Amino acid sequence: MKCKQLMFLTATLVVACPVFGQFMGDGSKTSVVGSKHDLSATATSGLDPANVGQVTNAVAVCEFCHAPHKIPGMFNGVPTTATAPPLLWNVQVKTVSFAPYGNSPTFAGTDILPVEQAGPSNQAAYMSLLCLSCHDGSVTAASFYYTDVLGNVGTITPPNIGNSAGAGLANDHPVNFTYGAALLTTVNGLAQPTEGASVRIPYVGKTTPLPLFKDTPTSPSGRVECATCHNPHDNSLNGGSYFLRMDNTTNKSGLCLNCHG
Repeated sequence: MKCKQLMFLTATLVVACPVFGQFMGDGSKTSVVGSKHDLSATATSGLDPANVGQVTNAVAVCEFCHAPHKIPGMFNGVPTTATAPPLLWNVQVKTVSFAPYGNSPTFAGTDILPVEQAGPSNQAAYMSLLCLSCHDGSVTAASFYYTDVLGNVGTITPPNIGNSAGAGLANDHPVNFTYGAALLTTVNGLAQPTEGASVRIPYVGKTTPLPLFKDTPTSPSGRVECATCHNPHDNSLNGGSYFLRMDNTTNKSGLCLNCHG
C-alpha cells in the first residue's frame, strides 16, 4: 500500500530482518538502471572499471545489493558462521567500528551512536550500516553472498564514505541521532519533524519530506541516517551525482535548507 504523503511502502515487521519492517522503498526502482549503482556490463553511466568496478558478463543490476534467494549460513555457496546481514541483503555487513561524529560544540544531538550497533532495538542504524557494506573503501567480490548472475566481479572499490581504518564517520554529516521535537528546543532554525508512536515513518522537511527512521516500531521519534538524505535507487537529481533525495545544486543547497532553514 502506498503512503500518499511520502510515497513510501510499508510492511509488516519481520523479526529476522527488522529494518525492512519500517521502510520498504521509494516507489519505482527503475532509475537505478544506468546509474552509478548499476555495475552491470551494459551500464550506460560511464563508470570507469579501473576506479569504480564496473564488471563484465553481469546479467543483473539489483543483485549487486539484493539476494533474492539467499540461503542462511552460506557465503558464495560455501557454509559460513559469519553473521548474516538482513534478509535479501547481498553484501556482508562489516563488523568493524566506525567512529561517530562528535566533539563539536555546535552539534546538539545528545544520543548519537555508532552505526555498527544496529540490532533489534537499534533498527534505524541499519539504514546507514547497509550503505557502509560497500562504502567503507575496502569492498571486494568476496563480500557478496550471492554471485550467480554477477559475472566476473573481480575487485569492486566504491567511493569511500566511512573509513573503518581511519576517521570512520567522525568527519561526515552526523548520522544515527534522534531528530525529534526535543532537539528543536536546543537548536534554532531546524525544521519541525512529524513524529509520534503511531507514525510509521516519521519525516522532516520544510518543502520536501525526508524520512527519519525508528529504532523500534513504537519509538516516538526517528533518527537521521544515510537514507534520510540519499535514495540509493534514484540518481536523477544534481546531474546524476550523490543519489540525493532533493536537488542541492539548482536550488542552491535546497537539501540542506530543507532542514536547516
